[in-house]
Amino acid sequence: MKLAPYSIDAIGANMVKLGHSANWAGWATTRNPIRLARRIDEIKPDVVYTYGAMTALNPIMCRRFFCRHRAFKIIHGWDDEYGVIWGSLAGWPGRVFFNWMEKAIVTKSDGVVTLSRYLQTKGRKWGVESHFIPNGADPIDPARVKGEIKLKGRFNIVYTGDKARWKRTDDVCKAMQSLPSEIKLYLTGQDEKYLKPYASENCVFLGYLSKEEQFHVMSQADAFVVTADQDCNAKLQEYLRWHKPILAFDGRPNLFFKNGRNALLAKDGDYAPLIERLANDPVLCKKLADNAANDIPVYSWLEIAKQFIEYFSHL
Repeated sequence: MKLAPYSIDAIGANMVKLGHSANWAGWATTRNPIRLARRIDEIKPDVVYTYGAMTALNPIMCRRFFCRHRAFKIIHGWDDEYGVIWGSLAGWPGRVFFNWMEKAIVTKSDGVVTLSRYLQTKGRKWGVESHFIPNGADPIDPARVKGEIKLKGRFNIVYTGDKARWKRTDDVCKAMQSLPSEIKLYLTGQDEKYLKPYASENCVFLGYLSKEEQFHVMSQADAFVVTADQDCNAKLQEYLRWHKPILAFDGRPNLFFKNGRNALLAKDGDYAPLIERLANDPVLCKKLADNAANDIPVYSWLEIAKQFIEYFSHL
């Protein structure tokens, strides 16, 4: 929980706090059906929760062919479109194979939990009603907001986390090339080679930071930006905790935000005019942040764990 205080790690840790037992099996176990079956027989779980595409079909195989203990439900946590991710990594063969894999996982599991309204709709086309539970974000602990980095712009935009190509982070980096140097974009997290040409006086890559330093950077932001064409990115809830205006891609984020009311969405990834607009309109910044706080609930990870327990108990 201390190393990864979010997503399935935070959910499992909070389930334990609430009196339930939770175990975790890594790649070395889950990739091998025989080894996985032994682990299942040892633990005798009520629910096996799968996550990601690589090994999510293995528990189904284990229950049918290898396990002695078979009285468990297999629930898949569906966060991403696997064909999109693997298409960006391995081209069309990756896209085609993992599109097939995704449908097989979703249709063959006993249940599906998703944090995406888009994926929920996609599942319905396959005859699967996914249970919606959003991402969480714990309230900001002021004691963890500490660091040395000072943001230097008149207006500072912050991006945190993964910058893989399919996240479209280059859209906002390109936008900074047409904006004055006193408007600055700061990006935290592991750097990607394809973004290096965009580094400049007002497009600053800070690299990997401790959570405390990241919070320190986020506390100085005038606005946040999320560039992926998704309605279910963990940074959305993290950003909302800071009560700052948010910029996002004008696509699937429309399923999460209302454009012009609680966020500004960039058509075709054209962020420059929206950034300039926010930088020169503090009233608009406050309106967007206030409306987002009123419109969009953000649950702590303890509250999210309770939603999972309620869903599991109904199986």
